[in-house]
Order: sequence, then C-alpha cells, then structure tokens
Amino acid sequence: MNSVLHRLPNWLTYLRLGLIPVFVVLMIEPTQGAVLLATFVFIIAAITDYTDGYIARRYGAVSDSGKLLDPMADKILVLSALVMLVAQRSDLTGDPWVPGWMVVLVLAREIWVTGLRGIAASKGVVVAATQSGKYKSGFQMVAIVFLLLHDTTFPFGGQRISCQSIGVNLLFFSIVISYWGAVEYSFSVLGEEKKSPAAKSDLPQS
Repeated sequence: MNSVLHRLPNWLTYLRLGLIPVFVVLMIEPTQGAVLLATFVFIIAAITDYTDGYIARRYGAVSDSGKLLDPMADKILVLSALVMLVAQRSDLTGDPWVPGWMVVLVLAREIWVTGLRGIAASKGVVVAATQSGKYKSGFQMVAIVFLLLHDTTFPFGGQRISCQSIGVNLLFFSIVISYWGAVEYSFSVLGEEKKSPAAKSDLPQS
C-alpha cells in the first residue's frame, strides 16, 4: 500500500500530461459540445494537480522526479490551453477569448523561470514548487475554466458579466503574482551562484 501511495503522485502527473493532447484535439474544432468536453477534461487535469501535491505532502511521497515533473506538467497544461484559446473569438463581443499579449507574458515568464531552474539544476539543486507558485497555477487554471465558458453570463450590479471578463481579470491577477515571484526567484538563483553548493538547497520556486 505504501508503495502505491508513493507512486500515486507521479501517476497523477502522468495522467495530467496525457489529458493535455485530448484537450488540444477537442479545441481544434471548438464546437459548443467540444468546448464543454474540453472544459471537463481541463478540470479533471487541474484536479490531479491539487491531488498529487496533497498526497505527496500527506504521505511523504515527495520525489526528485515529482519535484521536476509536477510544475512542468502544470506549465504545459496552462500554456497549451492558452495557446488554443488565443485564436478563438467571442460570439457576444467578437473579442478574443484571451488577449494575445497576456499569453506572451505568461509564456515569457515560464521560459525565463525554466531557464533559472536549469541553472539551479546544473548546480545539483532540485527545486520543488512552493505555495506562491501553486497559487499562481491555481489562479491560471480557474481563469482558463472561465475563459472556456466565455459567453456564459452572470447577473452582477444590475448588469450581466461574462465568464470571459472574469477569466481575463483572473489571468491578469495571476500574471502579476507570477512576475513578482519570478523577480524574487531570479535574485535567489542568480545570487546563490557565488555560494557553496550546500547553501543552495533552499532556493524558492515560484
């Protein structure tokens, strides 16, 4: 049983990676039914992100491979979804489901942080995701769910607000968090280069 529990977080990460191409295929021809199914697939993938982390912490099933694979799977899931969303247009307003410039900011940040992780890894340091990074990923995933439900509206202040509007604002908030974390992470990694390897084990990840 303990062996299964220790492997389960990585299995869930592999499941999340396997659901990504399913999501992408569904979004190639985004009919209403396909988008609803893609939303369901994305939600399942997002749930595995929370579940694998919880199991790893609860049962001490944290591994070096999990530290690397879990945040990487999150990035691939989020970026795949945003790329598939950027070309879509709202039937209500004609606006893109997600502005292209926001996707560029997300992509640029992830490439930068991945490069920093490579620098840390070259020094023999495996960096796990911290809470700030998880919060960023959480906001991004919730934002994507709202963006997928783009034309659905809710009453608010005597008017109706679209899921697209909610999603764009949540995504913008996640970008602010992610860039703040990236700045802190940059100073941590680049500043630690002059220290001994033993002092580099506590680098934060955002």
